[in-house]
Amino acid sequence: MTVEIGKQIKKFRQEQGISQQELADYLNISRQTISKWELGKSLPDLENVVRLSEYFKISVDVLLGRKKPGFFRGLFDGKERRQSQMEQNKEEKNVTAFYSAYAQDIRPLFLEEKRVNTFIKIEEEIFPKATFSKMMGYANCLCRFNNETVSIDQIGTFKLAVNIPVEQQIASFPLTDIVEINLQFGKYFRNVGGNFVTLIDIVTKDQSFYFWVESLNVAHAIWHHELFSSVQISINEVFQKALELENEEAAVEAIRDNGENIPLFYGQGNDGVRS
Repeated sequence: MTVEIGKQIKKFRQEQGISQQELADYLNISRQTISKWELGKSLPDLENVVRLSEYFKISVDVLLGRKKPGFFRGLFDGKERRQSQMEQNKEEKNVTAFYSAYAQDIRPLFLEEKRVNTFIKIEEEIFPKATFSKMMGYANCLCRFNNETVSIDQIGTFKLAVNIPVEQQIASFPLTDIVEINLQFGKYFRNVGGNFVTLIDIVTKDQSFYFWVESLNVAHAIWHHELFSSVQISINEVFQKALELENEEAAVEAIRDNGENIPLFYGQGNDGVRS
């Protein structure tokens, strides 16, 4: 499979007029890694196999060389389609997933108004309820609300297929500097079976920070926690009714029950629509 997938990566990259560097930039890896894949000297991991198939708009089976793409699919998966996708991504940069876990420095992402995957910590409670990990794919950003202060820190840097722990402050400001917190939800089909995420926009007097969190409970915590009692929180009326429920699990279930009103945030759903 090593040789076959390397050939497929090179084939679809060249057919769509993409350089090794452009593909490397998209995956946040080195150009040399792409070269090694194409030469059959190493294999992409499962996460990158999925991201490659989505980037080339082909199935994983096709990328692995298990079957040939249909004639019409191959005909329309060229430069024009890739250019159209790039333009769409530029227009929707604040509603598409951005994996900060693959970035060595996340500070520029906030300056570019990218939406960053993060852990949220409200006093001693953390969302999602998971142990920090240096393994690839986990958020390497931490946004903390404590003692009426907000701090945003980079807690990992992507090197050699893992997140190496670091401690680097991105921003720190009083909670009173927040003009508004905007809460939204999205469908997330990165994992088998899919999931829902909370999109959190923190708007301050000087800058806005765009986050996404693999948790619905965090929205309920923000809505009810006394730290945010004086902060303006904006949310769709349908989901506001859900968050107003005192019981956290009941609120989360009510949000899930309104899944038809939640737009696709990342991945591919059963209807074949991609973010």
